[in-house]
Amino acid sequence: MNMKTCGIITEYNPFHQGHIYHIKKTKELTQCDCLIAIVSNHFTQRGLFSLLTMEDKTKLALEAGCNLVMELPPCYAAQSADYFANYAVESLSQLHIDQICFGSETNNISTLKEYSKQMESTQVVPSLSMNQNLYTKNIRPNDILGIQYIKQCEKYGITPCTIARNDSFKSATQTRKEYFDGISQFNDAYFNKSQTWDTYYPYLRKFLLLSDTNTLSTYFLVNEGIEYRLKENAKKYQKWQDFLMASISKTYTKARIQRTCMFILLQITKAQMQENNHFNQVIVSGFDSVGQEFLKGKHVITKFKELPKFLQDIELKCQYLSFDTFKARKVMYYDR
Repeated sequence: MNMKTCGIITEYNPFHQGHIYHIKKTKELTQCDCLIAIVSNHFTQRGLFSLLTMEDKTKLALEAGCNLVMELPPCYAAQSADYFANYAVESLSQLHIDQICFGSETNNISTLKEYSKQMESTQVVPSLSMNQNLYTKNIRPNDILGIQYIKQCEKYGITPCTIARNDSFKSATQTRKEYFDGISQFNDAYFNKSQTWDTYYPYLRKFLLLSDTNTLSTYFLVNEGIEYRLKENAKKYQKWQDFLMASISKTYTKARIQRTCMFILLQITKAQMQENNHFNQVIVSGFDSVGQEFLKGKHVITKFKELPKFLQDIELKCQYLSFDTFKARKVMYYDR
């Protein structure tokens, strides 16, 4: 069966009503036969711990209308927008999908392509944000990612399309804030309140204090002497928020510090990322009957032992961090 396919790139941290809207509108707009979501696992793009397990994200996505759910491991998820888009689309491209559909404040592919051209012709200052590099532009978060998705779609011959961001739905950031302020949220029975940097900072802090700066400098994203600042701040501050704010600089944004700390906590080196700088695998987390039919004859990963050794090690570290004994990978089947 030749299916029309569409991919969506998601975090689900947490899964909220705006995500259900995204799924329904994508199916309505693209009329795809198979909707495929690739979802950040354990950590998100900004280097935050995920409030939901991959199993719960998969369950909720399938119930909302996705046909196939794939995983984006933390080493590929916790990256700046350009690399995040690169890895996600690279994985989706292995299934030869037709389209990718994403939420957009601008909701105009031509405008986003124009922003992309301006970025290519601008001498980019790495320490500045995309908006700062483009001077007067005020590009909002979904469009920042959208620009990168479009660039990757062009590389793989995938058609990009957009859905207008609906501001009547709370953002994931607002949802998290209200939840930690004690306000009940949609589907918050799935949230794990301990999945924050406040919980894990004591382990990071001890590791920073016990490691010499030469060792710290070998970890991915540890550049420009940031290891000295992180180690010094670990000595000074016992609380995560104090440590985080003291570590931010013109070069290192809040998100960059969080990502860098994730790579240190998981002990992922620059050499390892260089050796594994492509994500051309399809790691399946769940599917329904349509997704199952679509996967027939395709090379995918469904078991822990099928993961590359590099990703096996990261998966184990993430599970050990969350106090879980090793749980064998289970692929979820959802029958409507």
